[in-house]
Amino acid sequence: MGIDFAHPWWLLALLPAAYAIYWWYKDERRLQGARKKSVAVLRSLLFLLLVLAVAGAQFKAPLAHQQAIFVVDESKSVADDKQAVAWLQDAIRDKRPEDGYAILGLGEKPAVEYPMSTDNSPNLEFGLVQNPNFTNLAGGLRLAEGLAEPGYNPRVILLSDGEQNIGDAAREAAYLKDRGVRVDVVKLTRHSGSEVLIDSATVPSTLYQGETFNLDAVLQSTVATAAQLRVYEDNELVSTTPVDLKKGETRLALPLEAKDAGFHRYRVEVQAGQDTLSANNTAYAYGEVSGRPTALIVEGQTGEAKWLTQALNASGFPYEVRTPGTMPGQLEDLRRYAVIVLANASGTDVPEQTQQAVESAVRDFGIGLMMTGGDNSFGLGGYFNTPIEKALPVYMDIRNQEKIPSLGLLLVIDRSGSMSGDKIELAKEAARRSTKMLSPQDTLGVLAFDSAPWWVIEPTQVSDPEAMQEQISGIRAEGGTNIFPAVSDAFDRLKDVKTKRKHIILLTDGQSPNGDYEGLTELMRKEGITMSTVAVGNDADTALLQRLADLAKGRFYQTTDSQNVPQIFSKETALAGKTYIEDNPFTPAIGQAKEMLPLFEQGLPAINAQIATTAKETADTVLANPSGEPLLVRWQYGLGRAVAWTSDAKGVWSNQWAAWERSAAFWNQLMTWLLPQYRTTSLDLSANTAAGQGSLEVNLKQPLASGAVLKAEVIGSDLSREEVPLLLKAPGQYTGNFAAAKPGTYMISVQEQQGGQAVRAASTGLAVPYSPEYALAQNGDATLQAIAQAGGGVVLDDTEAAFADNLPAKWQSRDISLLLLLLAAILWPLDIALRRVRIPFDRLQAWWQARRKRAGQSTASTASAGTSVRGLKKKALQATQLRTGTTAEEKARETRGVKNTSDGRTQSSLATPTKEDKSLPTNSPPVTRPSPTASVQSQPTSKQPADEQDGNTVSRLLKKKRGQ
Repeated sequence: MGIDFAHPWWLLALLPAAYAIYWWYKDERRLQGARKKSVAVLRSLLFLLLVLAVAGAQFKAPLAHQQAIFVVDESKSVADDKQAVAWLQDAIRDKRPEDGYAILGLGEKPAVEYPMSTDNSPNLEFGLVQNPNFTNLAGGLRLAEGLAEPGYNPRVILLSDGEQNIGDAAREAAYLKDRGVRVDVVKLTRHSGSEVLIDSATVPSTLYQGETFNLDAVLQSTVATAAQLRVYEDNELVSTTPVDLKKGETRLALPLEAKDAGFHRYRVEVQAGQDTLSANNTAYAYGEVSGRPTALIVEGQTGEAKWLTQALNASGFPYEVRTPGTMPGQLEDLRRYAVIVLANASGTDVPEQTQQAVESAVRDFGIGLMMTGGDNSFGLGGYFNTPIEKALPVYMDIRNQEKIPSLGLLLVIDRSGSMSGDKIELAKEAARRSTKMLSPQDTLGVLAFDSAPWWVIEPTQVSDPEAMQEQISGIRAEGGTNIFPAVSDAFDRLKDVKTKRKHIILLTDGQSPNGDYEGLTELMRKEGITMSTVAVGNDADTALLQRLADLAKGRFYQTTDSQNVPQIFSKETALAGKTYIEDNPFTPAIGQAKEMLPLFEQGLPAINAQIATTAKETADTVLANPSGEPLLVRWQYGLGRAVAWTSDAKGVWSNQWAAWERSAAFWNQLMTWLLPQYRTTSLDLSANTAAGQGSLEVNLKQPLASGAVLKAEVIGSDLSREEVPLLLKAPGQYTGNFAAAKPGTYMISVQEQQGGQAVRAASTGLAVPYSPEYALAQNGDATLQAIAQAGGGVVLDDTEAAFADNLPAKWQSRDISLLLLLLAAILWPLDIALRRVRIPFDRLQAWWQARRKRAGQSTASTASAGTSVRGLKKKALQATQLRTGTTAEEKARETRGVKNTSDGRTQSSLATPTKEDKSLPTNSPPVTRPSPTASVQSQPTSKQPADEQDGNTVSRLLKKKRGQ
């Protein structure tokens, strides 16, 4: 134990403080004596307390209790967690009751499994680690120190196989050691068995159509075994090769041919006779084949792009036709195409994730996008407020409100318990999206129901859409399902709403057949109210909902993917209230046609119908109807281009255009304009991954333009984006790193930008096919030894060592500054009192002495209370004898001829009396020898009898004893 100081330099202030007190004591004249000394002592103590407080005085005491912080590896490379649980329970059971422990698990990131506890018999279960595909030992050790509790001497014990693939655990252990925390390790068993895996697969990043190239594959095996290697190009099997694997590493070069132009993914799979895990038997590579670009045409119904495909066939433009259900949904698959065309494909059939991938393909990789019209396109297709709308040059709603009839819309939403989770959240998003599509002249009501209906928003004009959206966000899922009362209540309210069109949208995932639905829908038809129904999931009563939609002159939707609900609601909102189909024939007016003017200079055929949209502010309107509404609009979106053709590509609304002699040239010119503009082979890209980190290398085949810079971006499988800073490594060579911890595909786009505009662009891909936890064991034992050595610990074998008394002494400091200040505050008034208030010390001293005297007399009286009367008389007689000079001693002395003088001196009785002797009584006995007469004459001559004199003497003595 001892005292320490946080700011010891403040102790120097004691020197001027002592000097000031010295001069005060020397010059002080008002105070004297004890008062002056007392004030000097108080002031000295006061200054001492204040300086110690400012210096941050701390009381230090050693810690008596331990805390073990267990860091448990829960990654997939560890065989199971049973061995860790058993070791921990044994260690905790043997600890002292006052010692504590905490447990955290780790994978990609650490997670606290059990906070601080002193329980000696816990029932341990693990499972809070979110991503066990990686081992981040460094992150676990970093968090461990944060679990140390005050008042305990901590140690960290790491339980792992040592196969880390993120971070540097030895460095973190050394840091903990410097902080006074010891790090021990316990080795856990790793997966074992015969293992064959593909370590990597690579192809040239740039290929040419018809070129033969090699796919380089690296395989690793723990045994010598026969295997078969398969290679897929875009999910199509292109090669099968038998191989004999040796123990260790095997490198293979597989010849392939670049047949089709575009960005291609190559997947390599190995199947071995002796193998334990299948998760590590796949690897991916990416390459781009230069050649004639290919278009992807997505038709909502067969023949929707008939006019377009005829034109492409005539010009020899390659294309593929897919339906919304079969179109590629991943960004890496969409990268194979140069142009994507959505031909009257409903947004309710294109999942939200696919729409996001399309938008990213246009913006980040320069792929062209075109949408053609029809009754399931643009706003009627439910594309309002979707990623596709962001990429297209038109808004899906009509911004000219004068042409829109007023709409009364009621949303009846099932909020029963079965709607909990994503269903209710997407239903609320759908309702919020509907509010954005409505205008102030429209009326909106939202009715939620379970066993009974509940009005979220009473039918109200849409004057404050944001407030309505906040109210919709408050819907919570609970209760049962009862459809009929909710629909009936919605009808009763909507029939009194004063709008030109009235529509109900009913959404549910349950069943509720009871109710007079025929009578209710008949009343709806009489009032001019329509109703559409949406069945979510497989448990909904689709037959009832289909019948309700038919009876109420609406539409029925069934979806097993709740992600489609917002698109369904926006489509229904558009269909219910807006006149989106302009079916008045017109001859298009030419706008910002630029290079297309020569195509239009001899006139244009008429258009029978189109979908009403609104051109975006920065878009170019090439063709429009007489009212100015766009027919053909285009713009630049990121690296890509996008076109909106609001009539159809089937030849029904635009049959005269289909028969136009320049029809094929028109479509081919549009498709050519949409082709990627910035792709180049002058940027050579290569990407790799290691330990959860991706690396990108860019080699310039020609110098950058003046003032140009390189910018790189990585888009993950979940379409998350990360900008990659590029650093100059060598002339013409740039490198950068990015996070690649999760298995999946990473698409990489590199742009050369000048003045903020793209000049050149290139792209590549990187795949993390499986977690590094499934790789072969490397140096786990050595890693554990290094961690223990760096942390000042050892590799533990015995569970009793977990709480062994081998930790260095650790002291805990407690700040006592506040206590010192409190003591100083208490002494301050005493100092003032001593200086300002005069205390009569002489009187106090006299009072104290008198008090002590009385206390002594009282004690003596009590001690003599048992003395007999004879003893008192004897003492009185002795007192009388002393007064008369007749004590036995004096008689003896007189016998010897010696007597005492009045001043205490002795004198012989034979000597002649001096002048002073005249003071003696005249009746003193003769000095020659005593006689009986002389003895009688020596008695007192008082007039009182002798008995009375003795009695008075006793009385006086008793009174004196009693304090009288």
